[in-house]
Amino acid sequence: MSLILGVSLAVGAAFVWALTSVLSKILMERVSPLALNALRLLISSVFYLPLIALLGAIPDREITWWAILIASGIIGFAIADWLFLEGMNIIGVSRAGILVTPHPILTMILAHYLLNRPLNASIALGAVLIVIAVIVLVSEAMDSKGGMSWRGIGFVIVAELLWTIAVLVTDWLVSNESAVAITGLRISSGALGSLVFFRTIRETVRKMSVEDWELVVVITILGTMLGQYFFIKSISLVGSSIATPVTESSPVMAALMAVAFLKERFTKRLGISLVLTTLGIILIGLA
Repeated sequence: MSLILGVSLAVGAAFVWALTSVLSKILMERVSPLALNALRLLISSVFYLPLIALLGAIPDREITWWAILIASGIIGFAIADWLFLEGMNIIGVSRAGILVTPHPILTMILAHYLLNRPLNASIALGAVLIVIAVIVLVSEAMDSKGGMSWRGIGFVIVAELLWTIAVLVTDWLVSNESAVAITGLRISSGALGSLVFFRTIRETVRKMSVEDWELVVVITILGTMLGQYFFIKSISLVGSSIATPVTESSPVMAALMAVAFLKERFTKRLGISLVLTTLGIILIGLA
């Protein structure tokens, strides 16, 4: 029962993340990635902190544990999420999504050796297919007609490396702790880190319309609140080595949504990448 629930929550997280990627791309035509990221973290923290206090779920831990939690929140949310939004804004939702699919591979390998999570031949084969998919897609950057940007690719790659670190830390943090507490405290830590950029985003925020604010709230509720809670709850039930690859169905969903609703260009190489990524995810999921 825990396995079914954990996988279902991971699929739910993948879907809402795909949807919010498309909504974020629409909003970033008017609002900077830095401002969007900071606002959604701040709104989420306003929701989560009172909830954690109301539930009495504040962890009773030592200073070192709190320092690690805060650092993981800043790395995973304030920095990595911002870099991914920057990259996605440059190269598009479909391509940015596929480029981050190696993230679970690195996560699973490190989780196996550091946290004793499962790793087998099916996972390895799935990982190979995903890596090939990324190589095929990155080759578009070498083609002047491909519409890819090395700057955008760089943002996305750095983001996924930082996410890997943050997920491994979360896997360790969530042991014997409330998923709501860990989610809220990490997001609030990210919001704290984002305050550094307040002067930079102040003018952008001042010019935002009511419609922009409404979209920020929708993105926050779906992607940051629900999506992150589903993901961390899934990790607490089945571990990061299973939860993370299942959520990697999100790039495939996002790519299809982007082509359908944002009219992003569907190229032969993108199609090949989607097929290879899907096969890789299935193999990993069957492991």
